[in-house]
Amino acid sequence: MAADPGESYPALTPDCPQAAGFEREIAEQWGVKPLGHPWLRPLRFHRSYRPGRDAWGRTGEDALLPSAMDFFRVEGEGLHEVAVGPVHAGIIEPGHFRFQCHGEQVLHLEISLGYQHRGVERALAGGPHPRTIHHMETLAGDTTIGHALAYAQAVEALAGCRVPARAQALRAVALELERLANHTGDLGALAGDVGFLPTASFCGRLRGDFLNMTALLCGSRFGRGFVRPGGVAFDVDAALLAELRGRLDATFRDVGGAAHLLWETASVMARFENTGTISPAIAVELGLVGPAARASGRELDVRRDFPSGIYRFAQLPLSAVDSGDVFARAYVRWMEIQRSVEFIRGQIASLPGGAVRAPCGPLAADATVVSLQEGWRGEIAHVAETDGAGRFVRYKVVDPSFHNWLGLALALRNQEISDFPLCNKSFNLSYCGHDL
Repeated sequence: MAADPGESYPALTPDCPQAAGFEREIAEQWGVKPLGHPWLRPLRFHRSYRPGRDAWGRTGEDALLPSAMDFFRVEGEGLHEVAVGPVHAGIIEPGHFRFQCHGEQVLHLEISLGYQHRGVERALAGGPHPRTIHHMETLAGDTTIGHALAYAQAVEALAGCRVPARAQALRAVALELERLANHTGDLGALAGDVGFLPTASFCGRLRGDFLNMTALLCGSRFGRGFVRPGGVAFDVDAALLAELRGRLDATFRDVGGAAHLLWETASVMARFENTGTISPAIAVELGLVGPAARASGRELDVRRDFPSGIYRFAQLPLSAVDSGDVFARAYVRWMEIQRSVEFIRGQIASLPGGAVRAPCGPLAADATVVSLQEGWRGEIAHVAETDGAGRFVRYKVVDPSFHNWLGLALALRNQEISDFPLCNKSFNLSYCGHDL
């Protein structure tokens, strides 16, 4: 569907809070104002795609958005602000966090991003070209397989390409290995945030073991070069599959030991439980996706709801709890680790024969396709629109982090400010995935 709203339109956000970020993006990119939007701040601080319609560089009656430095403020006796970033003490991506506090209690957190904006979507116009797949693999570096697979599915749909069954299975193995590596790393990081070094130390190493399994498939620990339109670029033989199964079993055994140390340690549970809670109702209002949504009782998973590839025939059980706190977001990861391991074992045992790649011809002209995939953070959406020559005239990417940053902000309300690192890691969102 398409519509021409003119220079403004009645905002959807008051009735559908899930639209808040999308309407901020429309205002910033196209200079079209959603009238009645409750807090129309800049999203990525970049110039409008329409010359002369830059939203945040204008003042007075001509301003479309508030000043770039306007933040929501809570005023009153004993209240104060704490500003963190965009430059942080660790070697991490930049983002600005503005806390409104009463003593140690956080009344409101506002998150300002945009520091990682690289203009990726604009660079994709006119493609596919030789660099397109490399843009996809680096949209969010820890989600190489997820984004490359969403892109490949879009191209294959436009080209009418049928991917061999063997390639579909190998793609799913790589996607689940990516999920295993990141979930294991997150359990270790959560343990580190509460000073529980046994699990933190174990999981740091075990994350690397899962990454090395991906390298076994294609030579890259992050899976770069593996997924390509039409299938995958590397095949496997019986010896490699046996090596993969052996490594998987050994690493999973160690992850189980490290995870159970968390659940069995009272001091860890005291920090995890009832911290940073997002209720099921708030999760629905915000449109949370992925483990963050499933930890608040939202039974959403693209692999089940919109299955593609091998997931149409071998679905994973959905992993969900409903307490919505740090513990829930950690435990959903542990549940998914177990189910991903079982899934990979099944694919190794019954891997189809045949080719691993099919030719992908020219893309359909004047066509639009939507491709969905369940990355380890949640729903990945790619939308491609072609022109009369079958080239991308527009390409839109929605990383799961785009949906979930506001969830982190609300998780901090009425928490101690010292809980921020723990809550932040329990979501573990991507700055560059949001900014593109």
